[in-house]
Amino acid sequence: MKRIAVVLAMTMWLFVRVAEAQQFPERWVYFSWGLRTDASAEKAIQLLRDAKASGCTHVLFVATRGHRLPKEPPAYLDRVRKFQDEAKKLNMKIVVPAVATGYCGRYLDVDSNLVAGIPVRNMVFVVKGKTAEPDPAQALDVSLLKPQRHGKGVSGTLKVKPFTWYRMTYEIVPTQEGRIGSYCSVSSNGYKRRHTRTDPAVKKTPEGRYIYQNVFNSLEAEEVLVGIYHNVHKLENVCIEPAGMLLIIRRDRIPLTVTSEDGTTVYEEGRDFKPVADPIVAVRPFPGEFPFDHPAPVLELTENSRIKDGQKLLVSFWHHQRIGSDQDNLSLQEERVWPILEKEIREMQNLWHPEGFMLNYDEIRVAMWEPPEPGEEKFTPGQKLAKHFKRAYNLVRTYTPTAKIYTWSDMFTPHHNARPFAKSGYYYLVNGNWDGSWEGLPKDVIILNWYSPTREGIGFFADRGHPQVLCGYYDQRTTEKMKQNIHKWMAVSEGAPGIRGVMFTTWGRRYQYMKEYFQLLDTYDAWKKEMSAGK
Repeated sequence: MKRIAVVLAMTMWLFVRVAEAQQFPERWVYFSWGLRTDASAEKAIQLLRDAKASGCTHVLFVATRGHRLPKEPPAYLDRVRKFQDEAKKLNMKIVVPAVATGYCGRYLDVDSNLVAGIPVRNMVFVVKGKTAEPDPAQALDVSLLKPQRHGKGVSGTLKVKPFTWYRMTYEIVPTQEGRIGSYCSVSSNGYKRRHTRTDPAVKKTPEGRYIYQNVFNSLEAEEVLVGIYHNVHKLENVCIEPAGMLLIIRRDRIPLTVTSEDGTTVYEEGRDFKPVADPIVAVRPFPGEFPFDHPAPVLELTENSRIKDGQKLLVSFWHHQRIGSDQDNLSLQEERVWPILEKEIREMQNLWHPEGFMLNYDEIRVAMWEPPEPGEEKFTPGQKLAKHFKRAYNLVRTYTPTAKIYTWSDMFTPHHNARPFAKSGYYYLVNGNWDGSWEGLPKDVIILNWYSPTREGIGFFADRGHPQVLCGYYDQRTTEKMKQNIHKWMAVSEGAPGIRGVMFTTWGRRYQYMKEYFQLLDTYDAWKKEMSAGK
């Protein structure tokens, strides 16, 4: 009887385990380890084995080379094949990314001018001799910035000219020992538009001062709220002046235009002034970087220029503005990006033959300031993104009709980055908002649902018929934090149809926690009550 009881107990345990496995038939790992060296490839293969031991069925392998694959040496291709062979032996499916619109650095070795542009309209330049630079009279009156109550910064409302590109400079002078800390903020429209989105450039002088620089475009604003904040140290030499043609982008659809002050005469590049570019963009520290702590290019007149000394000019162009320290957005409105994206999809399919493609539409924070294409004059950002996604989707289908197609959730839900203006204001430096973008998702697109889990966020895609993978973890380092993360996802997804699996989503390569995370997922029923009770 004891033996029968043991057999029955084991049978029941196996039944429970199978039921749990059926609840989430797929287990994913976000995999950012590359294959550029033999050592990194060995590490990647070992991580693949570790993932399999944790029950993983799928790997989202993001460290691919995309359109650069034809330039890769044979040794790299050999490492890819070894990785593929190991995945096949382990029965793990590989999904690869393509169409990186939100973080487009991989494409900028082709042409750094493919980033999204922001317009400058009729900035006044003054000619001195054979060069023209911004009229210093366009600098903002920083005397209107008043000290904060506790003496840790200044703030105030300043008049600005719409669509003007400004550079802010100030100094922090240490007055005692301690950490140097400062940040600046420029906003408008009741905080619904934040203009400062780039991390500052900071330089320490031989005298121990800290010089801060930042940039912003006034966009549609006629006045902005400026705040410069710091800790216990002293603030000096605040200056906000026109940035000139700093980080100018040169493409046919976003031209540089130079006219007389009254706008009646249009001057010609090559005839009246020499070709214009910001050359540092292409060389420092490598192509596709966008430092802004250097002098802006000036207009240099040709020998036979019609422009005269002392004349005022109106200069219009588009520039780039980086988000944070390293995020560059690909232009959604430039036709020249499509051959690169198609090449990426083709090369990835030919080399990887993946289970699926993850179309990497994610955190698109600069967009829709460029001239619209014919027929798109009244497009909202959401409508443009919907059309863009459909085109990318169809490209994948051209090269692999049966591959599964995935995308991140954030750009296609009103519960994250596609919120309407009335709910959250402008989305970063976008000319509008992304609501409605979800209309571009075919029903067979599988959503990689990330961010803060909510029932509304899960339900939105479930109601539209999209399968989903829950992308959890986010580099939690304690058992308690991992439990909290799992509990949130499980609670909000309970009863939702089409949940295919769970992803171990580590941005910081903390794969040492993968095994424990999935073990906690396996034993969720045993400990979930303690979370519900607030323990």
